[in-house]
Amino acid sequence: MENSVLLKKSVALVAFSRQSLFGAPMIETGDNRSALDAGLIARAQAGDISAFEDLVRRYRNEVYALCFYFTRNREDAWDLSQEVFIKAWRALSRFRGDSSFKTWLMRIAANHSKDHLKKRRIQLTEYDDALQVPDNRDNRTPRSEAEAKEIGTAIDAAVRQLPPKLQMAFILREYQGLSYQEMAEVMACNMGTVMSRLFNARRRLQQILAPLGLLEGYSND
Repeated sequence: MENSVLLKKSVALVAFSRQSLFGAPMIETGDNRSALDAGLIARAQAGDISAFEDLVRRYRNEVYALCFYFTRNREDAWDLSQEVFIKAWRALSRFRGDSSFKTWLMRIAANHSKDHLKKRRIQLTEYDDALQVPDNRDNRTPRSEAEAKEIGTAIDAAVRQLPPKLQMAFILREYQGLSYQEMAEVMACNMGTVMSRLFNARRRLQQILAPLGLLEGYSND
């Protein structure tokens, strides 16, 4: 089957997944995830469409979330997510497993999102908590929700003030939960540089947010 058909099917799958974003995640250990990924990757590299679609299903939420953290625009994030998977498909034959598939995919997503922002030179949008993972609101009052949104707005605005390299370090660690090793692979630098950038990002955020009284008890650990 032609590559263009495979790509269209994969893109359609990402678009179809909008309803299931932020659904209950699968519980997997690192070893199980790596083993499952390896099997799917081998089949996809051999031309198995369904295997690549399974990879899309497994990582669509994380790719979308990372694109959204960079753009703060839902439609841009949808478009970028689809483009990321197209890029991943086209580059899949060159994936050799030197890093985890997730790390490799996050690198594509981060670089594509940065390129998008550079090309369009857009102003990032204001904080939108409608796309955050739902939490338990039983004990929340209108006042507490308003306060939470105000804090979210302030933190989001502060993150947007960081230089691009520091912003990426903070997003990958605090929003995506990547390890230092995974961050180094995504950012194409050593772990010492990762830790330095993350430390500087947190320090700058402290300087911005401390006068607002939002960082009580916060540390750089």
